[in-house]
Amino acid sequence: MADNNTFLTGSICLTDIPVSQMKKVMCKDGKERVFLNVAIFAKKQPQTFGDRTYTHFISCAPKKEERIEGENYIMGDLETRSSKPQTPTTEDVANAPSFAPNEKPDLPF
Repeated sequence: MADNNTFLTGSICLTDIPVSQMKKVMCKDGKERVFLNVAIFAKKQPQTFGDRTYTHFISCAPKKEERIEGENYIMGDLETRSSKPQTPTTEDVANAPSFAPNEKPDLPF
């Protein structure tokens, strides 16, 4: 992800998370919370389902000694998206409607 306008989005299947990987931790504020170590990997080949192309997947990230042979730790797929920049481009400015000096735009306020 090279720029600030690119991000990953997707979903995870909560029922596929191995309960053994969830860790209860007593936090400094006195509340007990449950954490799950995860890792995101780029797929070797993007996969397309319908109109979406998944480029990454998310997986539990157990420590080597906690891994169970044959256990599937993949929880979901992610796609790469780009957000539109918030500042108008020169093309946006050039194509913006213009008004005569005494003309008021037709606004509801």
